[in-house]
Amino acid sequence: ATGSSGARELVKEALERYGLSQLSAGQYALCDVIGKFEGPEKQWQTEGLRVLGDHEKPLLIQDLWKPREGFSRRLELRKRAEVEELAAKDVDTTTAGQSRARGRERVQGAAIPMSCLG
Repeated sequence: ATGSSGARELVKEALERYGLSQLSAGQYALCDVIGKFEGPEKQWQTEGLRVLGDHEKPLLIQDLWKPREGFSRRLELRKRAEVEELAAKDVDTTTAGQSRARGRERVQGAAIPMSCLG
């Protein structure tokens, strides 16, 4: 993975590394995730996530923007259906359906950290 690698390209690389068919790449989304490690076992707690567009450059984005102090960011490969379900639950009806600010509720789910690509 390089700074010029697009999100779709990284999804395909990750699927190949985990022995999954690249034909199913459309079923997965690369997500930019903010969170922190908490508790005695230092488990990752997601505070917010954003699905990256196919042509966005994830490593470049990570270099240009850092999360606030005490938080970390990572790339996760998630099933699109899971991300769409989370987005459907995250609707604020008082602002005409716009997404509410992330961080009001913690989001947990099975995800694959993309550190294997970097």
